Amino acid sequence: FPFADGFPTPSPEQLQEIFIEAHGTLSNATPPANVSAQGLVNLRLIDFAERIESVFFANFLFNVTNYVPGFEVPSWVDYDYFVNFLNVTVHVEELHNLNAVNALAHFNQTAIEPCTRYNFPVSNFEQAVTTAMTFTSNVFGVLGDVVQIFAQNGDTGLVRGIVSAVANEGEQNGFFRYLLGRVPDELPFTTVSSRDFAFTALQKFVDPTSCPNIDIIAADLKTFESLAFIDTPQAKTEDVRLSLSIDKYVSGTAYNVVYVNQLNNPVVVPATFVSSDDTTVIISATFPFDEHLMNGLTIASVTDQAGPFANVDVVAAAAIWAPAFVVVN
Repeated sequence: FPFADGFPTPSPEQLQEIFIEAHGTLSNATPPANVSAQGLVNLRLIDFAERIESVFFANFLFNVTNYVPGFEVPSWVDYDYFVNFLNVTVHVEELHNLNAVNALAHFNQTAIEPCTRYNFPVSNFEQAVTTAMTFTSNVFGVLGDVVQIFAQNGDTGLVRGIVSAVANEGEQNGFFRYLLGRVPDELPFTTVSSRDFAFTALQKFVDPTSCPNIDIIAADLKTFESLAFIDTPQAKTEDVRLSLSIDKYVSGTAYNVVYVNQLNNPVVVPATFVSSDDTTVIISATFPFDEHLMNGLTIASVTDQAGPFANVDVVAAAAIWAPAFVVVN
């Protein structure tokens, strides 16, 4: 930072250029006079998340336009069209971030300062698009949670802007899915997520020690122990392995994997110990695709509770290791 266009603190002249590149402007409507404490947590998380997205797409654009090995645009995709798409997307995400920053300023709150070290685990075009698709699917879920929390706390004046941003993210994700040979429609009702799951996942894209005031968010949201799929679930019922950090694992405890998919009740399946070393435990659990038609984004977590769990919020409250993500079909 800063980017060539001045982001994250563009001058008024630079902001006008960002508007042109993004094909639109920040809202000039008057924001609400007040916001709840939970509404501020929402805005801080959005500030943090949207800046990470801006950096990701700027990095992707750099790799493509500088012909970094592995980031060659496939021959069937028009290069100029794709570069234009990425350029628009970078500036759109900048505006999503600035919208949250401006809202925090309106409420006399400190914005979340940019991190200085980012880590995106991608080394080629397909991995970058897959990562973009997966985290954008998560954006749908967490912004749904954000909207509900705004509504529950009387922050209805902030709802419309979030829904508008979700619609834009959906436009992006349909294109990512097309690039991966998938139909643009992921699900009739996209998978719900939680702020805690999102905050934990976002921290994997940064070095948290390089984020000057991330502690403001951490004071309100949980960070879970690490969890990841070893075997990528497919569109069929089968056992899959997951790895989890060993720190909180207690031998002999009955653990369960909980899957959140679509707007359905969370699915609980027992976990079986497979192996361990000094840092990691490997478990196995059934991915019950056939019984629940678990297309699209599924969010997995591991808990020592058996459920049943009423919704994703109850799952997040009970989870020890989380989240692990997969997008099927």
